[in-house]
Amino acid sequence: MKSIASEANSRFRAWLRLVESPRQIRLAGRTLAEGIHVIEAAHAAAHPIEALLVRRGAQGDAVERLQAQLASDGVDCYELSAALFDRLSPVERGAGLIAVIGVAHGPEPRDLGADALYLDGVQDPGNVGALLRVAAAAGVRHVLAGPGTAALWAPKVVRAGQGAHFGLVLHDIADPADLKRASPGPWFGADAHAATSLWETALPAAPIGWLFGAEGRGLSAGARAACDSYVMIPMEPAVESLNVVSAAAVCLFERRRRLLNANAR
Repeated sequence: MKSIASEANSRFRAWLRLVESPRQIRLAGRTLAEGIHVIEAAHAAAHPIEALLVRRGAQGDAVERLQAQLASDGVDCYELSAALFDRLSPVERGAGLIAVIGVAHGPEPRDLGADALYLDGVQDPGNVGALLRVAAAAGVRHVLAGPGTAALWAPKVVRAGQGAHFGLVLHDIADPADLKRASPGPWFGADAHAATSLWETALPAAPIGWLFGAEGRGLSAGARAACDSYVMIPMEPAVESLNVVSAAAVCLFERRRRLLNANAR
């Protein structure tokens, strides 16, 4: 294993730029994935792993097993001083492992032929990663990120996604007006003040799209223009709204429940 202890090291500087700039992630075609579970998910999905970074002093059977496995696959392994590793890590007390992985951006979305989720200005990386987990769990394969949404492959989003990235097709979309080209079916916007309850909304068997906006602000004017209809989740009157991740989970799993019931008939 090669050792890196200086912040002047060219490899370290390149990895640090991935933390500091989402644009650099796209330009370099790589990002950082922290944590044993995320790295194991990438490996199981045969996702490109370019290097493994190990925090000096990191211990444990899982750490040693994963390090040996990747080394046997020909992945370069680097031991970083604690100070350098911590500058790259998206969490304070992780397992001490970070993988440098390739980034997979889907092509321009057009006639996807499956349900899709559009994130409109969701800035919090933890929320974006959790939304990717919800989408993957609910069987929604395509996730589209609009302007103002945290970069889907940012290290903090990859960490929060806990492996969801490797089972999804992720797209960036500059203008929500293009959503109809991505999926010509109806697009449903989540709105806590909509008149129609999710329980009463007809959801066709053909592919549909969902739009979720940032908490507080909600959907932007551009995203609203792309909506065919709005749905609200019935709640107790004392509660005004749900966290965007919770709202998405309710909607996407209600959709999944109906599809499973229809297929069981």
